[in-house]
Amino acid sequence: MINEFVILVTGVVQGVGFRPFVARLAHELGLSGMVKNTSSGVVITVQGSEDGIKEFLRRLKDEHPAIASIQKITIKSRKQIATEEADRSFAIEQSERQDRQEVLIPPDIATCDDCLKEMDDLSNRRYRYPFINCTNCGPRYTIIRALPYDRAQTTMACFPMCEACSEEYEDPENRRYHAQPNACRACGPKIWLAGPDGEVAATGDEAIDVAIAALKNGKIVAIKGIGGYHLACDPTSDAVVAKLRERKRRPSKPFAIMTVDLNQAEAVAHITPAARELLLSPRRPIVICTKREGAKISPAVAPAQDTIGIMLPYTPIHHLIMKNMPVLIMTSANISDSPLVSGNREALKALGGIADAFLMHNRDIYVRIDDSVVSMAGNRPVFLRRARGYVPQPFIADDEAPPILGAGAEMKATFSLSHGHLIFTSQYLGDMKELPSLALYEEVLSHMIALYNVHPRFLVYDLHPQFLSTSLAKRSLTGIEDSLPVQHHFAHFAACLQENRHYEEAMGLIMDGTGYGEDGSVWGGELLAGSLSSCRRIGHLLPTPLLGGDRSVLEPWRHALSLMATALGEDEAIKWASRLWPQKEGLARPVLASAKASPITTSCGRLFDGIAAILGVRDAITYDAQAAMELEAIARGAGEFAPFSVVAQDEHIVIDWRPAVIWTLERLGHMEHAKIAAAFHDGLSKSLAEACSTASEMFGLKHVALSGGTWQNRRLFSMTCSSLRRLGLLPLVHRFLPPNDECVSFGQVAVGLTRWGRVANIKARGAPSPILPS
Repeated sequence: MINEFVILVTGVVQGVGFRPFVARLAHELGLSGMVKNTSSGVVITVQGSEDGIKEFLRRLKDEHPAIASIQKITIKSRKQIATEEADRSFAIEQSERQDRQEVLIPPDIATCDDCLKEMDDLSNRRYRYPFINCTNCGPRYTIIRALPYDRAQTTMACFPMCEACSEEYEDPENRRYHAQPNACRACGPKIWLAGPDGEVAATGDEAIDVAIAALKNGKIVAIKGIGGYHLACDPTSDAVVAKLRERKRRPSKPFAIMTVDLNQAEAVAHITPAARELLLSPRRPIVICTKREGAKISPAVAPAQDTIGIMLPYTPIHHLIMKNMPVLIMTSANISDSPLVSGNREALKALGGIADAFLMHNRDIYVRIDDSVVSMAGNRPVFLRRARGYVPQPFIADDEAPPILGAGAEMKATFSLSHGHLIFTSQYLGDMKELPSLALYEEVLSHMIALYNVHPRFLVYDLHPQFLSTSLAKRSLTGIEDSLPVQHHFAHFAACLQENRHYEEAMGLIMDGTGYGEDGSVWGGELLAGSLSSCRRIGHLLPTPLLGGDRSVLEPWRHALSLMATALGEDEAIKWASRLWPQKEGLARPVLASAKASPITTSCGRLFDGIAAILGVRDAITYDAQAAMELEAIARGAGEFAPFSVVAQDEHIVIDWRPAVIWTLERLGHMEHAKIAAAFHDGLSKSLAEACSTASEMFGLKHVALSGGTWQNRRLFSMTCSSLRRLGLLPLVHRFLPPNDECVSFGQVAVGLTRWGRVANIKARGAPSPILPS
C-alpha cells in the first residue's frame, strides 16, 4: 500500500512555470501522479511514501518559482491505495475549465537572464529572436483570452509549435516545459518595419537594424511591445524631443526614458537602493528618480521638473534595440488622454502623423496595458500608476466577499471587482470624459467578468450624479440586486483602511484636486473620521470660490486670485493681480465678479495651484497637476514654516490657509521662491498634523489614513508622516494601490463589503498593527 494525496494550490500558479516545477519535484522525490490546471487552481495528485509526500509539500511551499505566488495549499483528500493501482510516472495532464474561476493570472514578466543569454548566443537557435521567452518570463495577462491558462486560450494559439519547440514544451527538465508562449523563428511571431503608409520596409533582424538606424538619425519610431505601442526617439536631441512634443500635442508633460542598463540609468539620475531594486525587478515599472546635474538628456524631456521617469528594457525587442541606443524616450503611444494604441491597423491610423516608422509584429495584444509608474518617498515606493507588471494581481481579503463592482472615479479611472476572497482592481483606464477611454473601460470589464465567470450582484459608484463610468456600469450589468452611492473622499478613506486591514475607527486626511461633496460643493482637503462602514466629515481646508469652475483648474492664476481675495479682500487682490500677471490686467475684476456663480471648494490641489501661480511657477497648465508638480520641484531648504491656523469649534476643524497666503505675498522679492515653496509645503504638513492631533483629542482616535492624489507630493507626504508620528499619531498609507483616484474603485468595494454582509463580528479580530512608511 502507498499514500495518495490530492492537493489544491491557489494563487498565482498558472503561467509561471508552476506545473513543470511540480513535475520536476515529484520526479526528483520518486513520486508518481499528475498535475493539471483547473479553474479552481492547480490540482496535484501525488502518490508515494508518507515521508516523500511530506518532503514534497515542504518544498512545494519553499522552492516554487520566484514569479509564482501561493495563496493557499489545501489537501483535498488523502488515502492509501494498492501499489499496483498507483500511476507509473508523474504527468502534466490537460487543463480543465469549471464554472467558478479562482485562478490568479500572472502579470507580464520582464525577460529573464537565461533568455537574454540565449538571445546573445550566436550558436543558439533563438539568437536575436525578438519573442524569446520561457516559463520564467514573457507575456501573460496581455495575451490570455480565457482560463485555464493554455496556449489555445491565448493569442499564441495561431502559432503551432515546431518539432524543436514541442520537444522543449514536453520535456520536464527543460526551462520551457509547458511554457505557453514558447516559440522560435521557425514557428513563432514575426517582426517587420513599416512606414506610415503601412508599406513593409524590412523584416526580421533587418527590421531591428533599420529601426535602430532610424532612431540614430533622429526619427520617431512606434514600437509594439507587450501591452501596446511606445513612441521612441533620441532624448539627447532638443530638436527631436521638440518634434515629438509637437506631433504628439504634448507641450510639457514629462516623457519617460528607457536606459540600456543600470549604469546608464545612474548616469542620468540618482538611483537609491530601493529604486535600483524596483528597476531591476521582473515587474520593471517606470521609477521616478531625481535628475543628475550634467546628464546628457535634453531639458525638454522633463521640463521644469527635478525628477525623471526611468525604466529598464523588459522585452526582447527592447534589449535588441537598446544594445545600440543607450538611452531612448519610451513614451506611451496615444493621442492626448486617449488609451494606449495596441493593434497594428490602429497604430497606423492613430500614429501615422507622429511616427516616421513602425516596428510591428503579429503576436496580438488581447489586453492593452500601460507601463506602471512608481515614485520614491525616501526608501518607500509610492504608486503613481498601477498597470503592467502588477495587474491583475488581486488584494487577498480576510473574508469571502459577494460579487461587488466598484465603478471608480472619472479621472485616473479603474474598476474593482470582488470574487471570493479576492478583490481585483483593473489597470489604469484613463479619463472617463473621453469616449475611447469609456470603450476601454467596457472592454476590460467585460473581459474580467468573462475570465473569472463572476457576475456582479452589487454595484457601488460615486456620489457625483453625472459620472459616465457610473452610467456605463449600470448599463453594462444585468442582475444587479442592490446599489450604493459612496462619496468620493469616503472611498479614498476606505481604500486606505482596507489596504491596511484596519477595521477599527480612524481619521482620514484625504487631500486631492476634486471630489463631489455631500453638500454639492467641490471637496478636496478633507479631515474624516469613521470606519469602513461609515464616515463623517470633521474638518477641511477653508473653502473658497473656484472662479470660473473648470477654467480655474486649467488657469491657476484664477485660483490664486480667489485665495488673495479671500485673504485680503477684492481690492487688494486686484492690486496684487496687476503686479503678478500684468498681461491679464483688466481680467481680475470681472473674474472676481463671477465668484457668486462659481462653485465653492476646499481643494488642496487648487491651493497648491494658487501658490504656484503667486510664485510665478505656472499661471496656466497643459496637464493634470502640472503647477503643483512644478511647485514641488522648486522647493528647497528647511526650517521655515508658512503659517496656517487650525481652528476647532463644535467638534469641527477648519485649516485656515489665509495667513500662509499673506505670508507668501509679503516675502515676494525678499525671499527666494525655492525657500517660499519649501516653507509652504512644510507649513501645510505641520498644520495638517496639528489638525489631526486636535481631532485625536476630540474623538480619541490615533490612526490617520492618508489618501488622495496630493500625497504623491514626496515632500508633503514625508513631512506629514514625520509630524504625525512626533505627535503620537500613526499614519496608514497605501502600498497596494496609488493614493490617487485609481484607488477609489477599491474603496467603493471595501464599503460595499461591509453593507452586504461580507464581514461578520469584525471588531472581534482586533485592529492590526498599522503600516507605517519606512
